[in-house]
Amino acid sequence: MAQRGNLLETDSPTIILVVGVNGVGKTTTIGKLSAQLKGQGKNVLIAAADTFRAAAIDQVKTWGTRANVEVVSHSEGADPAAVTYDAIQAAKARNTDVLIIDTAGRLHNKANLMKELEKISRIIEREYPEAKRENLLVLDATTGQNAILQAKTFNEATNLTGFILTKLDGDSQGRSRHRPPKGIKCSY
Repeated sequence: MAQRGNLLETDSPTIILVVGVNGVGKTTTIGKLSAQLKGQGKNVLIAAADTFRAAAIDQVKTWGTRANVEVVSHSEGADPAAVTYDAIQAAKARNTDVLIIDTAGRLHNKANLMKELEKISRIIEREYPEAKRENLLVLDATTGQNAILQAKTFNEATNLTGFILTKLDGDSQGRSRHRPPKGIKCSY
C-alpha cells in the first residue's frame, strides 16, 4: 500500500479510482499523475470511464499522449463499468503497474450516479482483487464546507483512501495567485 502522502511509491499492481464532482480537475490530475508515475519507470494505463461529458474521452486521450501512456476507452455514452472491466483485463494482460480510472464528475447528492460508482468499485473488487486499491477524491481547494459533505458521500460509495486538492494556486475568481520563479518547474 502506498504511504499516506506519497502515492508515487505505490506497490504493483495498483488501481487508482479517481472521483469527484464536476470541474474539480480530475482529468488534469490524472494526466499529471500519469506523467509522474511514468517518469518513475512505472507501466501506467488510463481507463477513460468518463463516458458522459462531451469530449471527456478526447481530453483523457490527450493527457495520455502527453504522458506517453495508453488509454482504454469506449465510445461516448458507453457503460463506465464496461470500460473499467476492459481496462482491468488490459492491465492484467500488459502487466501494468498502475491503472488509473477516470470517472465522470457527479453531484454527490445524485443517488443514481453514486450507485454507478459503487458498480465500478464492485467490478474492480471482483476482477482484480489482488491489486492494491486507492480511491481518491479530488476536491477544489476553494470549495469550503461543502467538501465535508462530498467526502462523506463519496466515501460511502467508494471507501476513500485519500484526497487530492486542486486549484491551490488561484483565488475564488480563478485568478492565479502564485507564479513560480523563472526557471523553476512546479508540478502541482
